[in-house]
Amino acid sequence: MKRAFLFFSLLLTGFLAMAQTTPLQVQLDNQGKPYLNHSIGPKENFYSIGRIYNISPRVFAPYNGLELTSPLSIGQQMRIPLNEVNFWQSGTRKENEIVVPVYYAAKQGETVGKISQLFGTDNASIQSWNNISGNAVSAGSKIIIGFLKVDKTLSSLAAHGMSVRTEPPVVKQQPKQEEPKKQDVVVKKEEPKQEVKVDTPKPEPKKEEPKVVNDAVSYAGNGFFKDEFNRQTNNGRRTDANNGPGSVFKSTSGWSDGKYYVLIDNVEKGTIVMVRNPSNGKAVYAKVLGSVEETSPGSGLMFRLSNSAAAQLGISAEKFNAELVWGK
Repeated sequence: MKRAFLFFSLLLTGFLAMAQTTPLQVQLDNQGKPYLNHSIGPKENFYSIGRIYNISPRVFAPYNGLELTSPLSIGQQMRIPLNEVNFWQSGTRKENEIVVPVYYAAKQGETVGKISQLFGTDNASIQSWNNISGNAVSAGSKIIIGFLKVDKTLSSLAAHGMSVRTEPPVVKQQPKQEEPKKQDVVVKKEEPKQEVKVDTPKPEPKKEEPKVVNDAVSYAGNGFFKDEFNRQTNNGRRTDANNGPGSVFKSTSGWSDGKYYVLIDNVEKGTIVMVRNPSNGKAVYAKVLGSVEETSPGSGLMFRLSNSAAAQLGISAEKFNAELVWGK
């Protein structure tokens, strides 16, 4: 009897471990937001699950309608949202992070264009990640639509990580590599003329970068969440404030929609925080995604701000001081 019980326990543990090492398949909630399913294993808790998926328990617990004090049971299904912190499709990553492919099961009639639109990326990225060409995909085929960012030392999923180009669209890069070779030959023949032509396009990309920041400036330092901040603080009548050191994290939000985000300890997720640059008086309103301690333990930082918000504040340094105000 004891042997049968031991065999069953080992079989259950092995099955749960296997369930967590299978390819990560994305689902969409009723608001069209992506998430992963996690089957809770032995001795797992909110914080150990958060380390696996690089996400704060304060984010995914309420997403599942749970409190951090809610009991968990083996085999219980947990939805893990993919957000600005743990989902990667473009740009740079931290040195301690590795990416694990996230798959989507294509449905009948869906195409590369439809899938890329569904998950907020572009056709060239989908084609590059999946080594396919054209627009057609087979029903039921597993399509990489992005990557889960995890800590190499904290997440058990890191063993399934892979190397991905910072700019995945390989198809676009190949013709660009051929054209400069022809131009290099011309530059050697007519150096003075070519130098003038090369100088003119160089300022153009430099002008484009501030244009993205200027889109944020069009919010006049307020951003998308200002009205929500006023509601939470009763128009500034009920506030707490603090100031201290912070840093920046990469984000694709805010550049064109004014949606800024912040990580800060001891402030509830979803709270809107006004962040002010004391050197020039500029301010933005950012929503709390989680805590600094859970994402960057031991950093000594009071907060971390999305790079679009930092650009709006006129901050270019990696670390800086700021004043923060939020509702009581």
